[in-house]
Amino acid sequence: MLNRMGVVSISANYVLLYVNDEYFGFYVLMDAPKLPWVEQVFGEKDTTNLYKCKSGGLYLTEQACAYGCENENDDVTDRAEWIDFLKAIDNAKIVDDIEKVLDIENYINTAVFDYLVGATDHFFGLGHNYSMYKNPKTGKWIMIYYDFDSDLGQDIIMFDYYNFRPLESKDFLHYTVKEWFRNNNMNVIKIGVFDNLPYFEKTLAKVVKETFNPAVLFSHIDELKEFIRPYVVHDKTPNENGFHPGVLNFVNPTDYNLEHFEANSEFTTINVPDIGSDAYGLKYWILERYRTVCNNYKLECDPVYMDENYQYPIDKEVESEIDFNRWDGFDWVKFLGFDPSVMEPQPEESKCLAEKIGYPCCKEGNTKVYAHDANGDWGYDFKAKEWCGITPYDGRIDDEVCWSEPLGYPCCKKSCIVYEIDNDGKWGYEDNTWCGIQSYC
Repeated sequence: MLNRMGVVSISANYVLLYVNDEYFGFYVLMDAPKLPWVEQVFGEKDTTNLYKCKSGGLYLTEQACAYGCENENDDVTDRAEWIDFLKAIDNAKIVDDIEKVLDIENYINTAVFDYLVGATDHFFGLGHNYSMYKNPKTGKWIMIYYDFDSDLGQDIIMFDYYNFRPLESKDFLHYTVKEWFRNNNMNVIKIGVFDNLPYFEKTLAKVVKETFNPAVLFSHIDELKEFIRPYVVHDKTPNENGFHPGVLNFVNPTDYNLEHFEANSEFTTINVPDIGSDAYGLKYWILERYRTVCNNYKLECDPVYMDENYQYPIDKEVESEIDFNRWDGFDWVKFLGFDPSVMEPQPEESKCLAEKIGYPCCKEGNTKVYAHDANGDWGYDFKAKEWCGITPYDGRIDDEVCWSEPLGYPCCKKSCIVYEIDNDGKWGYEDNTWCGIQSYC
């Protein structure tokens, strides 16, 4: 879809995996946007401006991304161009300000894709699983998605799980654009998308006509499905020892068998209890999202698929409802084989206030103060060309009363990085959940 939209994207292919001549199953082998990929696609060797934004909450703000995103070139220590870009996004007042530094066509296409496929695990959802690259030919940064496992209605309840302001309606299929993009107070989303709605909506209409419509996608799904079916059948057929090659050992083969594959790649909604996954049928998601856009924007769309009497098959033998309480009391020990809460590394005690927001402490002897703010005195490391903190962290005690607990969220323990601000207060993000920023920050 991205390629058809004219958006630069990674590639993938199917592979049969063998290790020491032992068959391990049928897999997808995907590209990664790293230095060799940039050279292959853009012709720039050993780029110094490719950043991977992997962890959550990275919504292209200086505070979150200056050091939250990692440069793919290990030799790069100077982040000046990257930070200048983030500052420009933070300080933008109008769309033109963003367009000066960000490839707006690429960005809007990515936003349209995000909405149409119902992406819960990319930039606009969780704020991760994307890379940023500065194209030397245009001087502008572009967004590159990777990790496409939670799109097209797959794992859809993650949209609520990671959303600290979920809507009462769980009719994800028919959400409007504004309902889907909940993090709309971020500058790049507020200005880049919502202050740019005519461009977004024009692009949305074009993509629905040329790419995201059943007439195009259904036949493509059929072709891929027919191509991989023999390999899926092989993986889903037990051998003489009862072993299903290609099936992860924590998945009960009866919970996701050949019938599930056939039905879920059509119109049937399923869930897989062992791995906590809920999935609308691929074609069902496409059909309903297509109808939603066509109706909301009064577009001239294919009458065959707009007909409410359009017939499609549902396999009642494997059909199941979306479990909206899926993650309540989920057995992570059974899923992962260990308790992740005891495996998380404990944060080192901060030596200065600056470390709380992602900056290093000044080295011994570097005590000249160049600036002062809520995080204390700031020095400057001229060798590393970066700000550093002087004011020591005094082991401040957590707030006696956590203001965010009555709202169902803990207070932040590890940092003072602010990802959201609303009428209740400032919000951080730690351990896969939102948390309230404490008063000492």
